[in-house]
Amino acid sequence: MLNKKKIKVSISGLLSSLLLQFFIFQVIKLSLNPTDSWYYHFVIKVKFFLNSVFGNISISIGDIFYIILAVFILACLIQAFVFFIKKKKEKITACFIKILLLLNILYGWFMLSFGLLYNYRNFSQYENSQEKLFLIDYKIVAGHLLNECVKLKEEVSNNKKGEFTVNREKMIQIINQEQSAFYGIPRQNENVKKSIFNPILIKLGILGYYNPFTGEAQVAKGIPDTSIPFTIAHEMGHQVGVAREDEANFYSFYMGESSPNKDFQYSVKYKALNYLLREIYVNDSAFVHLLLRNYSEGMKLDREKEKKYYLGMSGLGSDVFSYMNNIYLKSNSQKEGIIAYNLVSQMIVSYYKKQYPSLFLKENPLIQ
Repeated sequence: MLNKKKIKVSISGLLSSLLLQFFIFQVIKLSLNPTDSWYYHFVIKVKFFLNSVFGNISISIGDIFYIILAVFILACLIQAFVFFIKKKKEKITACFIKILLLLNILYGWFMLSFGLLYNYRNFSQYENSQEKLFLIDYKIVAGHLLNECVKLKEEVSNNKKGEFTVNREKMIQIINQEQSAFYGIPRQNENVKKSIFNPILIKLGILGYYNPFTGEAQVAKGIPDTSIPFTIAHEMGHQVGVAREDEANFYSFYMGESSPNKDFQYSVKYKALNYLLREIYVNDSAFVHLLLRNYSEGMKLDREKEKKYYLGMSGLGSDVFSYMNNIYLKSNSQKEGIIAYNLVSQMIVSYYKKQYPSLFLKENPLIQ
């Protein structure tokens, strides 16, 4: 008979394992080529597989996974508290060992399925442009986007009030089809879900999120229609390996900027204009007010609808989420934190300077 030795697992051992994982993944991050990596292509295949599996299920499996996870951890903590009262030290240790073991597995899973992608650059030609950008460049692009939006507003789907409206499910299919054509891959199942936590997301001001464990894209229901196509494309961007938030925002713009679908195009150009106006406002608020006055009547209706929505989102909940999200972004190679969302403005201006240089030679009556 062979003696079976039990593997002893301790809290200190699991903490050391978690720390070791962190350092190993940091080394791997540094070794990966930021523009062409074997890991990137491997993960994309995994993500396509997840889309084919979970895309057939209407309910969010990732949300159910999070609920089970939360219940498990809470049960362990309650057990540990009971054992603490009963002064059963060994059983308290066992409870925390379960939690730490789970954290080790989840951290490794997250890094392999998504975390290492934060080192990959999909649009480095626009992000790391050597050309210096000036305030006038931002103004020119903003003026161009305004003109584009005014024209598109007359062609898009509007309700009886004149507000932009979009069919969510149809838009998911359109963006999925365009994404497949862009990457030259077989069309995947639409793995975009309404979250079980939708009321909480709305309260926190979250438009959508990506679940790295199941590959599901969650887009909140009830958000302004102007944000729906942009947000769908953003979250679907994560599904094709665009991890960084600034790049996911730019990916959404990039996919929609010349889309044959006018609704998609209007949404991304409208959002891009908003991003630029926020940046310009810091240096020239008068110019921003001038552009806002030049919105078409239909665009003004869309803006008012958005303003009402976001005013209802302000509060402690959204502030706490922003703080936590800031920490998360900084821990995943985005030193700018929440500002990373605003870096898309720089990328959009770089894009226009490279793709439409003649735009910067024209005189625009709005540009002073």
